[in-house]
Amino acid sequence: MIVIYKKIKKRNERKRLNSSVSNTDNAIELDPTVNLQLDGKKKRTLSPEQIAEKRRRNVYRWKIILGLFSPYCLQALDTTIIASALPFIAEDFNQIKQLNWIISVFNLTSAAFLFFWAQLTDLFGRHTILQTAIFIMMIGSAVCTGAPTSSFSVLLLGRALQGIGAAGVNISIRTILADRVSLAEYAVNWTVFALVSGIGFSIGPVIGGYLTQASWRWCFAINLPIAVVAMVVVVLVLRTELQGPQSIPEIEDRGIATRLGRFVARISTIDYGGQMLFLWGFGLLILALTWAGGTYSWKSVAVLAPLVIGAVLAIAWVVYERCMVPGALMARVLPRQKAMVPWELLRQRDIGLLFLINFSIGIAMFAVMYFMDIYFTLVEGRSSSDAGIALLFFLPGLAAGLYMAMFSSNVWPRQTFPALFLGSIKSAVGMTVLAWGVQAGRTSLIYGMMALVGHGVGMRMNPASMHGLAYFPAMTAQITCLASFAVPFGGAVGIDYYVDGVYE
Repeated sequence: MIVIYKKIKKRNERKRLNSSVSNTDNAIELDPTVNLQLDGKKKRTLSPEQIAEKRRRNVYRWKIILGLFSPYCLQALDTTIIASALPFIAEDFNQIKQLNWIISVFNLTSAAFLFFWAQLTDLFGRHTILQTAIFIMMIGSAVCTGAPTSSFSVLLLGRALQGIGAAGVNISIRTILADRVSLAEYAVNWTVFALVSGIGFSIGPVIGGYLTQASWRWCFAINLPIAVVAMVVVVLVLRTELQGPQSIPEIEDRGIATRLGRFVARISTIDYGGQMLFLWGFGLLILALTWAGGTYSWKSVAVLAPLVIGAVLAIAWVVYERCMVPGALMARVLPRQKAMVPWELLRQRDIGLLFLINFSIGIAMFAVMYFMDIYFTLVEGRSSSDAGIALLFFLPGLAAGLYMAMFSSNVWPRQTFPALFLGSIKSAVGMTVLAWGVQAGRTSLIYGMMALVGHGVGMRMNPASMHGLAYFPAMTAQITCLASFAVPFGGAVGIDYYVDGVYE
């Protein structure tokens, strides 16, 4: 497949070169960078400046890949490493019916704090925020490791801290990947990390399954050395390469010289009203969906109250962001604050569709990573390690989907729509047949549909972000946040229904 990819890419380059040569008289003689070989093939040679620039870009790319590999693996592993350990953790805490909280609290904080971290990344620089986020993840892992079995809330606190840190790591890495590169280079960079993410998601339950045989606490303790290594590698490899704090006109115009004054001026630009409405609105929605069915009935006040209040606050957030448009009410009242998501972005139909696509990615991915692991453990009675190994059927489909998405976006037909459309169909078909296979107990069919769901997820992961970045290149952080928020939000909503279905 790689050979086919390279051949088609070279053929397209020759076609573009032939077109440019045929449209210009004597172009071959006038352009010293084009040589015509005896066999009729055109070979384009680069000038020394172009060669130096290409070498610089390659060095930068490898620094980014090497420097961000450890923190991204930490974030990916934290998402799924406890999948195989969930029943055993819940049993030790005597909270088997509250099992979904261990997942939901992580998804809630990892989704809700994305936009907050995005604004901090611009205000204080990529390196500072990335290191802070890794440190918070490390603290959360330590809290989970030492949580006493008599206090389930301490474990949830640690998972919440892990989610907050994971949100910072996620948005920092995706923003760094989009810095200083073209859209095509971003596609290649993100494809590499999407594959790393898929591998991390897939092998996380396997690693967690074997660690659980010793103690489920090792699923959290293993993050501590990884976090330390990640922080050291980021300092040594990336500190001089990453963008620093963005220039703020208010600071420059007022000539603020003191460090405290500059810090206060920077944090005064954060959209606190939008952040609070977003956090409480979507947080209450996830809380209501987590309680519904398993803990309380759908008709109970405990479910209806947060559901209604959360929906009202979510709508209020959209209205508030509309009022942050320059010249609008809140923009006049709070002139220094910048909207967490520009209204120009929220009002676009394509952005809403991309949000829905990423939401469905989260539902599909968490269905396999968590629900199927619980199914293998509780229903089929497999050990934690065997259940984790069974999830590896998701990985080949994911890798093939990522490759097809890269091929479709960069080679032929050089569009994101085919990958998004076909990936959505494959995931929908895979999820439907997977549900029937679980009900019928067809293990072979379950494995095959897990691969098909992975293929659909892989085809949509990269193009979903690329499509938005192509239309709004100046809003990288905001588009990245919307895409990153939709995945865990969809996973949090989906996993609540999956777990409720198991206990019914």
